[in-house]
Amino acid sequence: MAERKAEAAAPVPATRRPWITAVLALAVIASAIGVIYTAHRSRELFRTLEQARREENDIQIEWRQLLLERSTLSSHARVEQIAAEQLQMALPVTEIPVTVAE
Repeated sequence: MAERKAEAAAPVPATRRPWITAVLALAVIASAIGVIYTAHRSRELFRTLEQARREENDIQIEWRQLLLERSTLSSHARVEQIAAEQLQMALPVTEIPVTVAE
């Protein structure tokens, strides 16, 4: 059993060291490129999200303005004014007595 521990702890032969170093260096470079790409993509997505939020805010503002305009245009006073001015309509006179025969 002591022999196995000695074999496992044995140093890597000198002929394999450059290969291991090259592989590890490539892994580090690939990892760095991955981090750079991920950070860039994250910034792009955040920019897109902020633009969508701005558009949503603009649409909500426009919706509130349209609701206000609709309530203004459909108010009873405005309808009566248009009926009187453009259509020459008037309220009926309610002072005339009406007799209903049975």
